[in-house]
Amino acid sequence: MGSHANEYILIGILLLITAAGYLLVRRTKGTGTQKAEKILTGFLGGFILMGGSVKFFDPFTTMFASQIAQSELPFPILMKWAGQLGEMSTGALLLALLIFGARILPDLKEKAFYLANLGIVGIMVVAVYVHLHPNVQAEVLPFGSKPPVLTIVIMALAGMNIYLHRKNVTVA
Repeated sequence: MGSHANEYILIGILLLITAAGYLLVRRTKGTGTQKAEKILTGFLGGFILMGGSVKFFDPFTTMFASQIAQSELPFPILMKWAGQLGEMSTGALLLALLIFGARILPDLKEKAFYLANLGIVGIMVVAVYVHLHPNVQAEVLPFGSKPPVLTIVIMALAGMNIYLHRKNVTVA
């Protein structure tokens, strides 16, 4: 099975988990935008956590190392670990906010929410750079695609999550 098939399978699994989360969230109290924020937070958290986690396994380890080498990012070993651990910690933080949010002090929860979503934007900015770098071959990129479509979509979803959160805070 090719690496692109693995990518499609992982995204399909994440979409199924998100659909299950939607079925649970739709029965909870709250406005439509509050429910949308919860679903989007869960999706982004799961997606980013998965993205960092799969880089420990081939073919993703090899592809990620090739992306770093071909894009000529400084300090390649540091970038590898910063990328993986940054994705995993950001995703875990979003999922923790979703699951344990009611138990976290409001001020701390607010700061953690913005930190995680802006962290996603930062990670995706680096990903756009890697996608657009002329030395990076399409074969080592997600879905073998040079245009950073998925990267920009994830960045937009993080922006939408921030927008929904701000709207929900002013409503509450």
